[in-house]
Amino acid sequence: MTEKKRIELTKLQGVIAIASFSSGVIIAGVCLFWIPPLGEIASSAISIVSELLVLCGAILGVKASYDVKFRKFEAELRQVIDNESQHTD
Repeated sequence: MTEKKRIELTKLQGVIAIASFSSGVIIAGVCLFWIPPLGEIASSAISIVSELLVLCGAILGVKASYDVKFRKFEAELRQVIDNESQHTD
C-alpha cells in the first residue's frame, strides 16, 4: 500500500472514530437533559450509545493493530533487502 493511501485510510478511520464517539456522547446528552423523564436514559438509547462507543474503540483498535503489523512487515522487508544488498557486494 502506498504511503498516500495509508495516510488517507488513517484519516478516514480517525474521522469515523471521532464521529461515532461524538454521536454517542450527543445521544446520551440529549437523552439525559432534553427528553422526559430528565436524568434517565432509555434502554434503546443506552444500547445505541454503547454500540457507537464500541465501534469507536474497534476502529481505533484495528488501526493500532494494523499499524503495528505494517511496521513489522516493513522492518522485515528492509532487513531482507539489506541482506540481499550485502550478498551482492
